[in-house]
Amino acid sequence: MKIQPVLIPVKGEKLSGLLYIPTHTVGDKLPSVVIFHGRGSSKKRYFDRAQALAENGFLVLVFDFRGCGESDGNFGKQTIAMGFEDAVASYNFLKKYPLCDTNRLGVLGGSFGGYQAALLAGKYPIKSLILAAPAIYQDEWWKIIPETMDPIKNGLYRQPSGFENTKAFKAIQKYPGKILIIEHEKDEVIPRHVTESYYQNAFKAGLKEKKVILDAPHALHDQKYLTKSAQLVVDWFKKTL
Repeated sequence: MKIQPVLIPVKGEKLSGLLYIPTHTVGDKLPSVVIFHGRGSSKKRYFDRAQALAENGFLVLVFDFRGCGESDGNFGKQTIAMGFEDAVASYNFLKKYPLCDTNRLGVLGGSFGGYQAALLAGKYPIKSLILAAPAIYQDEWWKIIPETMDPIKNGLYRQPSGFENTKAFKAIQKYPGKILIIEHEKDEVIPRHVTESYYQNAFKAGLKEKKVILDAPHALHDQKYLTKSAQLVVDWFKKTL
């Protein structure tokens, strides 16, 4: 396996990324996965899952959203819309990479990254999708910096329903591919009814499943939860890509 640093241009700035390239035969096209990290996090949080996927033959791209990790930009100015621009730029970068099999392309997104992955699935061909503890945002917040408000108390998170009219749920409602929703049982940020609503709204998915990581909080730091997450991710993409 080879790990290759890459820079991905977006709006005059650069995203810092790493390509995990598995050992392969010359001329091979590889099943491929791009990973979107959570709000204010970084690609480092997904190195374990990227490596696990690469060890199983997947080409994997992990990157930092603008203002995060080693990417350009100021996180204090990062709007939700800018996050989507970054998601599109990274997806297109991987799709154009010579080793990428564009017919076997998947996306893994956690929290804020899960929300962006859902949006991406509504506009681009993605064969397989994993949303891990996915966030949800009001459409009118599109050009707003989330940290300037309190989405947990005042946003959609605490509402028992009403997600169906948001951009993310409209995207999931028409997504025809294969989707796995991962819920963290003791998630203190994303209530269960949010992950359940993502699952229930995948009306047209060719295959959909929901898995729960028992006792896990929103952010996975404990090795036992990270190991379980990696196992779910590898098993799902091996089955669907």
